[in-house]
Amino acid sequence: MDKKKILIVGSNHIASIELVYLRLLKKSGFSVTLYPAQTIFFQYYFHSFVNKIFYRLGFSCIISKIQADLKLYFYKFQPNIVIIFKGMEITPKTISWLKSQRVSLLNYNPDHPFIFSGRGSGNRNVRNSISYFDCYFTYSEYIVKQLSSLGFKSKVIPFAFNSDGFTYSELTQAEEILKTCFLGNADRVRVNFLNSLADLGLQIDVYGENWNRYKLNNSICVYPAKYGPQFWEILKKYAVQLNLLRPHNFDSHNMRSFDIPGSGGIMLAPITSDHMKYFNVDHEVFLFDSIDKAFDLANYILSLSFEQRLSIRNSARNSALRNNTYSHRINSLIKYLEA
Repeated sequence: MDKKKILIVGSNHIASIELVYLRLLKKSGFSVTLYPAQTIFFQYYFHSFVNKIFYRLGFSCIISKIQADLKLYFYKFQPNIVIIFKGMEITPKTISWLKSQRVSLLNYNPDHPFIFSGRGSGNRNVRNSISYFDCYFTYSEYIVKQLSSLGFKSKVIPFAFNSDGFTYSELTQAEEILKTCFLGNADRVRVNFLNSLADLGLQIDVYGENWNRYKLNNSICVYPAKYGPQFWEILKKYAVQLNLLRPHNFDSHNMRSFDIPGSGGIMLAPITSDHMKYFNVDHEVFLFDSIDKAFDLANYILSLSFEQRLSIRNSARNSALRNNTYSHRINSLIKYLEA
């Protein structure tokens, strides 16, 4: 058996972290394939309202189908390393079966394994499968400590900037949009925060899904979600790019923590130990601990000259490229795989 054959189980969505790791592992000499369990589930679930009802009532066979298909995929590819990304669609029984195949069984969870802040952030499959993994990779030192205290082997691989995600060109003054932006999907916490900022007088553009479900301040304009090159351009063009952490991020960071500075955007984000560790505060990024502070910092950034903002953008991007790309992060995983 080829000692460098890796099966990744997750999503093949254009914005998925799985595709980044797939590409970099292949580039590093591994033979890698991906079984898109999450994509298959989403295609079924969002196909029709009837499918949603059937699944929620327990009448759907989609999860059973995914388990059977994954086993066939495994037999065909014959990997000796399996990496499950999160694993909401994979049952503990299947995880146990994979473990019995004498493979190195790993998990990379881009969310919290115990705190589920939304329907897509986790479920009992995730929670009840933790003990089967040889190592549980996470973005957060806090989560590593929590898992280690429970007797599970865990290591940190922080999120990073996908430096191959777009073709970079320095922003011109004519391209810059002198407003505050938030790029992400809606939830109650985010809506309340943005409405509070807008109540203070801040003009905000949001790009994402589900915002029409909530009542928004008239100063908030909503646009469709953006992916691929458009995603990066939106992050870069706005003078202020908000980053709002979900509850499971606690004192750490999220993907956008590196997406924004890496694309040449100016990030306005909550104060966390990770944000202070990875960036030079007030020179590369700006951090707040309250709505009033966020409002003041947004207005401060907007009041700067284009040249001053451009200097911040360049400093942030250079920092991301120097230390915080996925090419840096992949080394931690490869070191574990080759140990």
